[in-house]
Amino acid sequence: MLYFLSGLKNIPDDYYEAASIDGASAFQRFTRITIPLLKPTTIYVLTVSIYAGLAMFIESMKLWNGNNLPKNIGLTIVGYLYRQGIKKNNLGYAAAVGIVLLIITMVINLTQLAFSGMFKKEED
Repeated sequence: MLYFLSGLKNIPDDYYEAASIDGASAFQRFTRITIPLLKPTTIYVLTVSIYAGLAMFIESMKLWNGNNLPKNIGLTIVGYLYRQGIKKNNLGYAAAVGIVLLIITMVINLTQLAFSGMFKKEED
């Protein structure tokens, strides 16, 4: 929420004032000024949230008592990496799991950036 609040504070009031003078409704000001100017903030928040979701480890370890429950309830990919690398002393396999996690994260984030239009070249 703080990111979006700071993004809203960075939108100049002049845009809203000019749109009001031109006769834009509140909905039009929201859809044509606020949402497009919050696009970089939204992309940042989505990227950080995806990373935080994939990197979740401490929460599942505390909640599920070390991820040693039947049927691996609460096991995350980082918990699996920890189990393989530290507990089973299989560091090569854990490193491979880490590389796969990196690839999955990069594919998700690059796909999101491509769909949001961040790779488009702006024309002057």
